[in-house]
Amino acid sequence: MKTYQAETHCHTREVSLCSRIPAEYLIKGYAELGYRYVFITDHYHPVPLEAPWTKNKPWDELVDHFLSGYHAARKAAEGTDVKVLLGMEAGLATDPDSGLATDFLVYGFDEAFLRKHPRFYQLPYDEFYAMMHAEGFLVFQAHPYRYGGDPVQPICYDGIEIVNTHPRHFSRNQLAVKYAIDHQLYMIGGSDAHSEEDIGRGGVMLPDGIETPMDFVDFYRENGSPELIVTFGA
Repeated sequence: MKTYQAETHCHTREVSLCSRIPAEYLIKGYAELGYRYVFITDHYHPVPLEAPWTKNKPWDELVDHFLSGYHAARKAAEGTDVKVLLGMEAGLATDPDSGLATDFLVYGFDEAFLRKHPRFYQLPYDEFYAMMHAEGFLVFQAHPYRYGGDPVQPICYDGIEIVNTHPRHFSRNQLAVKYAIDHQLYMIGGSDAHSEEDIGRGGVMLPDGIETPMDFVDFYRENGSPELIVTFGA
C-alpha cells in the first residue's frame, strides 16, 4: 500500500497567536515538501476565543474566526495535491503558574459540531473526553512531557503524541514513546509548526482515500498507529 506524508499538528497565524505562518505560506511549504495531507490544528482555548474583541460576539462569529485559518488553508491548497483537513489543539485547565494549558489534539469533528457545542475547553478532562468519545472522535494528548509535564491521569484520551518535532520546545519524546507502549495507546507525531522552519519536520504516513477527518479516525481504529515521520525533535 502506497502511503503519503501527512501533517497532523500545525498552526496558522490567522487564529493561533503564537504562530508566525499565514495559512497561505503554510500550505505552500507543505506542497513543496510533497505532503499529501495537512490537518490544521489551531488552538481552541480562551486566548483566541475569549480575547477582548470577542466580548458580546455571538458564538457563530467566534467559530467563524476559529475556522478562518482552516478556510484560508483550503483556499491556498486549490490547484495543489494537498488535502487540507480540520482538526484542533484544545487547551484545557490552564496552569496558573506557568500559563500553559494541557493540550489535546482532536480529530473527527466538523464545523457543525463546533457551532452546536460552545466552549467545551471549559470542561474538566473526564467530561471533555466523554463528549469526544461519545461523538466517535479521536483524542491525543499533545506533547505530554513538554517542559517537565506528565500525561494526564487517569488516562482520558485515545493516544499521545510521541514525536513532537517543535525545535524550540523540550518535549522529551523518548518518555512519551515508553508511556504509549506501556499503556497500549495510539501514537501520533507532528511538526507542531509555528514558524516556517518547523514545516515538514514530522507527521504520519497515510494512504490514499483520506477525504474527511472521520476517514482519518477510521484508519486509526482499523489499522492502529501508522508509520511516523521523524526528522527532528527532542
